[in-house]
Amino acid sequence: MIYLYLLAGVLMALAITSAFLPLIRRLALAVRAVDYPGGRRLQAEGIPRLGGVAVIAGMLTAQAVLVVLLWNHWTTHLTPLELVAIPLAVGIVFACGLIEDTVGLSPLFRIALQAIAAVVVIRAGWCINPSSLPFLGPEFETPCWILTLLWIVGVTNAVNLLDGLDGLAGGVTAIIATGLGIFALGTGNIVAAVAMSTMVGACLGFLRKNWSPAQIYLGDSGSLTLGFLLAIVSVHASLKISAVAAILFPILALGLPVFDTLLVMVFRFRKKIRTPMLRRVASVFRADRSHLHHLMLRLGLNRSRIVVGIYAVTVTFCALALIAATYRNMALGIAFMLFELAVVFAIRHLGLHAEVLSAPINKRKKLKALLFGEQHGN
Repeated sequence: MIYLYLLAGVLMALAITSAFLPLIRRLALAVRAVDYPGGRRLQAEGIPRLGGVAVIAGMLTAQAVLVVLLWNHWTTHLTPLELVAIPLAVGIVFACGLIEDTVGLSPLFRIALQAIAAVVVIRAGWCINPSSLPFLGPEFETPCWILTLLWIVGVTNAVNLLDGLDGLAGGVTAIIATGLGIFALGTGNIVAAVAMSTMVGACLGFLRKNWSPAQIYLGDSGSLTLGFLLAIVSVHASLKISAVAAILFPILALGLPVFDTLLVMVFRFRKKIRTPMLRRVASVFRADRSHLHHLMLRLGLNRSRIVVGIYAVTVTFCALALIAATYRNMALGIAFMLFELAVVFAIRHLGLHAEVLSAPINKRKKLKALLFGEQHGN
């Protein structure tokens, strides 16, 4: 029976999000919440960026219906504090993104608001269990609070930084949410499964208008909120289960955005090696075009194919996460983590050296043009 409710959640969120999108697009144009080419954006013209409002509206409406239908599950699995704290935290992050989309927000203030939202969640009891971490125990509760805070803020921004190509952030989020939903369902966590089912539906509804050529973008109101939800649900889905599964699944399922963001931060930090330390640290948080999808463009790949390729990588990573969680083998999980890191590193390495790799090809094109009288670039 629960499967029918989850399917209903997907379909409701999809339909509601699809219905809201035309209205939100007109609203975004009216308030000039538009992304113009430049920075991380690679489109040729201005695109409205409040799509996240429709996505979150679709999710919340579908969830509200399922909460009523499955009220016994909610009151059984969530305390009154959680029922208040989680919507409050999500609201803080959504408001943070909405302000950024409309009037702008300093990076420091944005991180501060995300940290406040994370603390609200942690205080409600959604925290990494110390016993799930190697070499730690209950006496290490405070470090686990810090780890949870870093995880939530890190994943929130990692998903946000994925929003650089048409259909990328929404599709990757839908895939990861599907994996998290399957994992949660397998562990009997109905709350997490319902949350992820509505997220999948909302993202699929959004992709209808976000696939290339996109008519609307998620904006920070969407990407930050979706990232935050993935982060906190991954923590909640890992509570009260096998320690090995608790630590392996979230890292492996979210491997692509997490490992890409970590490598980007290292790259930015090393790039500013001759600048003062404070500026080097600040450069880590500045937007640029050094993320995985940007580097793949340097290889001359078609944008839609890049997005589909990243989808395939994400599906693979989620499958590895489910396998590791099923067998509960730490050695296997570590091997999968190293594999994922190697895949992301290899793709980034190819992109960073794209100009060197393409040099022989460009020389052949120029020689052909000279010999046969063809114009270079046709």
